[in-house]
Amino acid sequence: MTIRHQIELEGFSFIVAGAIFGVFFAVYLNRAPKIRSSFVIPAIQNSQEPTPALSLSPTQAPTFIPKIETSSQISPDGTKKLTMTSTTNRNGSITYAFTTSEADDTNKNSIYSVTLSPPENITIPFNTWSPDNAYVFLVQSGGSENSALVMRANGQTLPDGQQFDNVTELFTAKNTGSIYQETTGWASETLLIINTKNQDGSKGSSYWFEVPTKAIILLSTQF
Repeated sequence: MTIRHQIELEGFSFIVAGAIFGVFFAVYLNRAPKIRSSFVIPAIQNSQEPTPALSLSPTQAPTFIPKIETSSQISPDGTKKLTMTSTTNRNGSITYAFTTSEADDTNKNSIYSVTLSPPENITIPFNTWSPDNAYVFLVQSGGSENSALVMRANGQTLPDGQQFDNVTELFTAKNTGSIYQETTGWASETLLIINTKNQDGSKGSSYWFEVPTKAIILLSTQF
């Protein structure tokens, strides 16, 4: 055997041995147990609880704040005062409360209260006080007709036990032939002046309404 043939044979043997070793190593690795490592990173938690958003319940209505207004009228001699407090309610109606007092707001008396729905309203006329400060009258309007209500200034009832007299209703019930138009003021301590109109709309006669007796007195002079 020549040296060349010997070298070729040794090289071939080396290649075969390497191939066998490679196959064995591959089979070993494939059968060996596989170890996998995993790491869990804890999540960072916020120690502060979230603040829930504030919201109104569907059934929770906003707070209602009533509207309150006051007006007053001093008696002709300056010693007495009639005060009206009007309070707007949630449903849109208005409660009117009337009190009398001394001019300095002492010695108060509650004399009348009523709740009306617009357009009805009640007001204090400029000449509400009788000359002796014993009576006051109010004007209720906005309904089918304007009404004059007369009552004692101290809150006591009238001689017939009523809280007030509705001058308009009492005049209409007399069937004088004239149509009630307005109550203008006082002619004396107990007499209220009523102006009327005729059926054709022209100016009618004037009358007196006498408070204690409810008498309707025709006047010869128009006011």
